[in-house]
Amino acid sequence: MIAALVPAAGLSARMGRPKLLLDVHGQPLIQRVIRALKNGGADRVLVIAPPIHQEGSIRIQELAADAGAETTHLVAPTVDMRSTIEAGLLLVTGEFEPPSGVLIAPGDSVGMTSGLVAAVVRQFLTDPSRIIVPEREGRRGHPLALPWTVAMAIRNLPRNVGVNALLSAPEARVDRLLVAFPDLDADLDTPEDYRRWSGA
Repeated sequence: MIAALVPAAGLSARMGRPKLLLDVHGQPLIQRVIRALKNGGADRVLVIAPPIHQEGSIRIQELAADAGAETTHLVAPTVDMRSTIEAGLLLVTGEFEPPSGVLIAPGDSVGMTSGLVAAVVRQFLTDPSRIIVPEREGRRGHPLALPWTVAMAIRNLPRNVGVNALLSAPEARVDRLLVAFPDLDADLDTPEDYRRWSGA
């Protein structure tokens, strides 16, 4: 099984409103990301949403369910994306049988497509002991594919160290997958980003 974690607990401070609820080409951003993951080969998608009292949190859960994903709400805001991912891993850990791999894609990964996800999943399944990182012209994108044992090691990283530290660890086995998707690293942070993607 391939599980996908979608960290979706940010404050959208630069956007000025909950960005995962914004319409992008006819669907809310959070659903666009979930559907890209599911159509690309993720068997299960878990959205890690903000605390219930945070603006937009309940709506994220409703939209995620409509797109076929599960949601867990943080009890309190996390300090960074790594902490949000760890909360998602705790949920997956309760499974009877852990997944063979974990895809990680932030909720604002607007440039991620099902074709890109499928390419990453295909490469990962050829050797599920390796980390798969999609790249184009030296730019890394999402989703990142991690073997389950590597994903669980996120919890043991030193404080204030992000998930990307896994890629440079001496024991890391990393495949850098060259892809042709031009927006593999695009996200939606600012009103200018949204104008680009909404065509406004």
